[in-house]
Amino acid sequence: MRGKLAAVLAIATLIISGCGDEMEAVEPVALDKLPPGSMEAAAKALPDVKFDRARKAKYEGKDAFEIIGKDKRGKVREVEVSTTGAVLDVE
Repeated sequence: MRGKLAAVLAIATLIISGCGDEMEAVEPVALDKLPPGSMEAAAKALPDVKFDRARKAKYEGKDAFEIIGKDKRGKVREVEVSTTGAVLDVE
């Protein structure tokens, strides 16, 4: 019993700590402070989503922005956009 508990605690500790990976700090960005063309690119990628927030992010090691909103059903959707306004990924 103690062995199972110790194993569960060890796994939980690894999950919580991220297995040693550093967590990237999330920096919110006001929608009106996004680079030109970013909101337009996000709206074109997900036209039925109402975007309400954004944050700085990294995409493949490069600076980017996550633009986040909800669709008509309430599902959270994200568009990753480069600093030049190009769509990098849609979730």
